[in-house]
Amino acid sequence: KYTITYQTKSVRDTTKLDSAGRYNYENEDMQLLIGDKVSYFYSVTHHTYMENLRKSIDGNNMLIPTSNTARGNLTMEFYRNYPVGKSTYIDNVLSEEFRIVEPLEQPQWDIIADSTKQILDYHCQMARCSFKGRTWTAWFTTDIPLDNGPWKLCGLPGLILRAYDAKQQYIFNCVGMKQAKEDENITYSSDFDKYAASTMKEFVDYQRKAIPEDILATQGIKIEVPEEMKAEMMKALAKPQPSNPLEL
Repeated sequence: KYTITYQTKSVRDTTKLDSAGRYNYENEDMQLLIGDKVSYFYSVTHHTYMENLRKSIDGNNMLIPTSNTARGNLTMEFYRNYPVGKSTYIDNVLSEEFRIVEPLEQPQWDIIADSTKQILDYHCQMARCSFKGRTWTAWFTTDIPLDNGPWKLCGLPGLILRAYDAKQQYIFNCVGMKQAKEDENITYSSDFDKYAASTMKEFVDYQRKAIPEDILATQGIKIEVPEEMKAEMMKALAKPQPSNPLEL
C-alpha cells in the first residue's frame, strides 16, 4: 500500500490568459492511494474544502466563503479496479452527482529511447500516448515497479512521477510518497451507489451546458452572499461556467 502526492496544476478557463499570454492555473494537491487490488485518486485540496464547507452549511442556506481558501479544480474521485475489471468515476456539477462505471482502459504508450530525468532522486524514462482526447507525456521510474499513476494514466513498467498534456493544461508532478499504514484502507462510500449512473459523455455535456442558478433552484438551495458580492455572484450563476474537461 502506497500514498503518492501529486502537486497538480490545471486550467479551468482556457480563454483567460495573463499579460504574458500564459494560462491562469488552479493549484491543488492530489493523492493516489495504491492498495493490493484497488487504487484511488482524489483531490486532497477539494476534499478539505468540502469538509469545511459542510460545517458552514446552515439548513438549506449555503454560506459562500469570502476568503481565498483553495477549493480545488478537480472534483472527481477515481477508483481503478472497483468493481473488479472496471473503474468507477465519481463527480458532480454543483449539487448534481454522477457515477460512471466503465471497463478498465490502459493507454497505449510509446517509450522514448535514451530519455532520462531525475525526479525525487529516482531515475525516470519518458513515454508518450494519445488518450481520452489529449496527447500525454509521462515520466516513470522502474525503481518503483507499480504500473500506476495520476488519474487514468497507467500501464507503464513503473510508477508515473510526472505527467502533462501537450498543451500543458493539466500537469501532475509527484512531490512525495510514503508507505501506507496497515490500517489505512481505501474506502468507497455506499452513498455513491445512489448517484445517477451515467456515461462520461453525458457528464461532460452536462458540465459544459449547466447553468448553476437552475441547478441550485431545482434542489431548493438558496445561496447567501455578502451584499457587495451579490450582483457579481448572481451574474456568474446565470450562465454556463468555463469548462475544460480532463477527457475531451
